[in-house]
Amino acid sequence: MDAREATRAVCEAWERGDAEGVAALFAPDGRYEDPLFPEVLVGPDAIREGVAPAMADFSDLRIPIRHLVCEGDVAICEASFLSELASGEGRFDFEFAMVIEVRDGRITRLCEFFDTHPFVP
Repeated sequence: MDAREATRAVCEAWERGDAEGVAALFAPDGRYEDPLFPEVLVGPDAIREGVAPAMADFSDLRIPIRHLVCEGDVAICEASFLSELASGEGRFDFEFAMVIEVRDGRITRLCEFFDTHPFVP
């Protein structure tokens, strides 16, 4: 899996609500950096356990990618996170950028960038 494929695979796994699928994309020492997580998730087990509760909060999730640029083992994308809240109490939508680094067909680092102001009290 190259960086372009890894980027698309992560987005598709999130759209399916597949925490195991996300975790399986990562190297044993892979890092998942998300500004809404209290700490960096390291390794597939921590990643699966960290993203599963977040996935449970959403339904009808779509992640259209607008731009995807790759150079070597690094991909950078700009995309939208478009979802309904699973509670039925509205939407959870935002724009984000993501950097993905791969080594030997596995993600070694995924780092998301977005404005957290609307989500943090």
